[in-house]
Amino acid sequence: MPEVDQIMYNLKEVTALMLRDRGIRSGLWMISTRIAHTVTNVAPPQDEPGGLAGPAVVSVVVEVGIQRASVPGPLTVDASEVWKEQKPRRVAKRAAKAK
Repeated sequence: MPEVDQIMYNLKEVTALMLRDRGIRSGLWMISTRIAHTVTNVAPPQDEPGGLAGPAVVSVVVEVGIQRASVPGPLTVDASEVWKEQKPRRVAKRAAKAK
């Protein structure tokens, strides 16, 4: 197997992974984030003394989670559909082979 340097998930895939992790099998869910903001002054790099400087906003993702949604939307995931898509577990395959 080739070495993997990066694996990316879209927001609906992350939501589905969290639903599986928590065993949630029903309802509409969507991703939720808690973000913290702060303001600071940014100075240009020392090697560019005339560069851009001024106030800036820094945002940090503090937490990522899921929350119930009351209506379907572009980021909602139906938990019952997540479980329909789940691939059979390896344990079940081994048990079937043993018979």
